[in-house]
Amino acid sequence: MFKEKVVLVTGTGPNIGGEIARTFAANGARVVCLDARSEIAAATAKEISDTGAEALAVTADITSSDDVERAVQDAVSTFGGLDVLVNNAAISPLGSLIDTKMEDWHAALNVILTGTFLCSRFAAKQMIAQNTGGVIINIASTSGHRGKSGHIAYATAKGGVLQLTRCMAMELAAHGIRVNSVSPNSSGTPLAGSAKSREGKPPRAPLGRWGRTTDQAQAVVFMASSNADFITGTDLAVDGGVLAGRP
Repeated sequence: MFKEKVVLVTGTGPNIGGEIARTFAANGARVVCLDARSEIAAATAKEISDTGAEALAVTADITSSDDVERAVQDAVSTFGGLDVLVNNAAISPLGSLIDTKMEDWHAALNVILTGTFLCSRFAAKQMIAQNTGGVIINIASTSGHRGKSGHIAYATAKGGVLQLTRCMAMELAAHGIRVNSVSPNSSGTPLAGSAKSREGKPPRAPLGRWGRTTDQAQAVVFMASSNADFITGTDLAVDGGVLAGRP
């Protein structure tokens, strides 16, 4: 499905991002595994390479314009272009309006919102220069669709990702670049808190189970594929029905 296509995935740790990278590789893509931690990027790239697929590990701080520009250039110099960007990297500091530390507030917005903006900017520049279209998928969250106590920085940043997705879709449509988002709910290992929070039956999911990283990866691959060629500026909730059952 993605043979010869070049896909850059940010935040390729052993959770949703890593699964997205592996799933694209299994579908023929050449994958750039970007992470702020070099050992994580290298581990995911090696895991993909060990299957016979092509992968490149890139270490970058996505809040740095210079780092992001270099990462895109590394992808292009290694694989010859860039066709798909998946903005997955995120952090999730705990805290309310009253007690969130300012450094946590700024860090969440910088990684989730500014990082998505910068990666999309340089990826879009490359896609426009190639004149072959492209796809950008942003990983949002059900937290960005509704108020959530105790995660104000994360939820606010993810809400911004949803609007950024719509704005980019409108700006880039003329260049044949589609931009969409995918909103997971409680999938894989929590970014914050204990893994025990994924045990048992989820209290609010109508489908009666926690999300799996494969649920999100398959949705992202679909949205990036030609099967979704007429979809842009929208969000795909992969949440077991959680948002549908809430006002």
